Amino acid sequence: MREIVKLSPRQSRLVSILLKQTGYRTVRFYADELNFSERTIHSDLRTIEKFLLTQGYELEKKPGIGVRANRTEVVEPETDEALGEKEDYSTAGRRKKMMEMMLFEHKTVTFEQLSEHFLVSRSSIRNDLNAVEKKLTYRNGLRLISDGQGTRFTGREKDWQRAFLEFNRFVLEDGGALLENDEERKLELLSEYYGADTVSVCSRVLYSYLKADAALIADYYAFNVLSMMIVLAYRMQGNHYLDKEHSGVRVSGEASVFEQGARDMLDKISLRLNTSYTDGEVEYLSAYLISNKFEALPTENDYYRCVERIIRQIGDSLNFNFEKDERLKEQLLLHFPSMIYRLRAGIPANNPFVYQIKNEFAVIFNIVWVVLGEHEEELNVAFNEDEIGFLTIHFQAAVERAKLGRKILVICPKGIATSELLVNRIKNVLPAFDRIEVASAKEAEKYDYYGSDLIVSTVNLNIPGRKAIVVSPLLTDQDMKNITDFYNEKFVMAKPSQAELGPLLHLARYVREEFIYFDGDFASKEELIDEVGGELVRKGIVSGGFVDSMKSRESLGGTDLPTGAAIPHGSPKHVNETAVLLIRNRKNIGWNANSVKTVIMICIAEKDTRYIKNVLSDIYRIVESKELLSQIHTMSDKHEFMKKIGCGTA
Repeated sequence: MREIVKLSPRQSRLVSILLKQTGYRTVRFYADELNFSERTIHSDLRTIEKFLLTQGYELEKKPGIGVRANRTEVVEPETDEALGEKEDYSTAGRRKKMMEMMLFEHKTVTFEQLSEHFLVSRSSIRNDLNAVEKKLTYRNGLRLISDGQGTRFTGREKDWQRAFLEFNRFVLEDGGALLENDEERKLELLSEYYGADTVSVCSRVLYSYLKADAALIADYYAFNVLSMMIVLAYRMQGNHYLDKEHSGVRVSGEASVFEQGARDMLDKISLRLNTSYTDGEVEYLSAYLISNKFEALPTENDYYRCVERIIRQIGDSLNFNFEKDERLKEQLLLHFPSMIYRLRAGIPANNPFVYQIKNEFAVIFNIVWVVLGEHEEELNVAFNEDEIGFLTIHFQAAVERAKLGRKILVICPKGIATSELLVNRIKNVLPAFDRIEVASAKEAEKYDYYGSDLIVSTVNLNIPGRKAIVVSPLLTDQDMKNITDFYNEKFVMAKPSQAELGPLLHLARYVREEFIYFDGDFASKEELIDEVGGELVRKGIVSGGFVDSMKSRESLGGTDLPTGAAIPHGSPKHVNETAVLLIRNRKNIGWNANSVKTVIMICIAEKDTRYIKNVLSDIYRIVESKELLSQIHTMSDKHEFMKKIGCGTA
């Protein structure tokens, strides 16, 4: 049996960066990339070394030179039961065990009991419970309460079930399966908590429904519904039912067409698991089928006008004409009804790719969020980073369609059938290309590599320039991920290097001396936003609602970056005058996922949203470069910064 090596999100990012390197890199390199200490990276590498062995790689270390990952044969490690036992006493293991106790067993716990059980201090238990509370109460009404009896969760059944969904996400992420397409692995992880019978029955029932309807559904949408069904069935077996009146969703007339499908599936589940269900479960499952695109909802006429305005506004902000792209409009019109339904019903989207989207398409991501923020009141919703991530992909795809196709060369000595398989799978993970050529290894020896933009090969070749990636003949999921990352890094995210901070005239236009804070002494994100935001209100730059909208935006997804910078922003409808503020803090602030020392606060008035793309592009030239951020922290005063970016000449 293969040992399951579980990676944290930071370790997963380290693996992704490690596999993209073509040679040795120092630990300092990886520490700088992830904005963590070398000591942390050394510790992570010890865990990652075991994980890489299970994926067909080995970690090669050379003192004084660095580390690299080499492809090798997959080695099946022996199961170490003692390691599994120890894991419960690690920080992550303790917290997962606490979630199990309080969710699955409905236990009331005490600090003393937990401290004795896990052999750690009460302060460690307090930190653990804070982390558990933050994870399980995200996007739901579940609350952690403490009284004379102990500490426990309380809430409506709807809130309990959404907390279980957050637990599922945590388990899959902890098991390194969240971003993978290996559904068997995901089901195996969930079976440990819900039971193999429950997971198997829900899986068979759902996919029978999919097969009968022949609907084309993305894997992450299908798995969202499956995860919800597993929780629903598990709670039904424990006689925990959703009250229809308070199930958290309202089924409209057009949504009633999904009730029969939901009822049919619940009939099968209840029969096979010897349980029962109520109208509340039917309503809840119906809502999930709608919100996860299992069928197209009728498109309301109002969405046509709204979608057209959004396309035009984002196009103006990006200086890009999307209005002739009928495919984009069609996709958004199909996407909008289920998205709005999800947001109004409070159903989480759980976008597994949001971290990658935010980092790979940062400018488009933030422009989409700013523009959509202007429509929240009209649509009666509050957008979150998961939904903005999905919308960003639609617009990024439209940008890609407008570009000239690239020339891709596939080198495969294994025959026509294998090369066709490679080409077809490559087409599934990369944008549509004008031309993909296939060559054998012999043909490749005479090939003009300079004429190709990207080379995918199943054999090692001496190819000049860094434009080739080696994959296995069967093109594994890891290979596909490597190709996607390679392509994005080389073509999508390629940015001109800037060793020195120079003129940024679009940004300079909105920077004022009074709004540059050098050597700030803010102790927390909240303190910074309150104090600086309050100053903006007092000077009439923004209205009172701006600070709240900025806090709301942060609660829906952090604006911090691994480089140690953050770019908080609020709704344009609360901005009277466009301004960009720079805060250079004396010490690091724990923001969301990263420690931050430089903050660029963005206030864009509605009348200026058409300029946002250029302003954001200038800002990202700074915040994505550790070198430029370091230069700002060595400047003697704010006038030097203003002079560098061109204030007074904009």
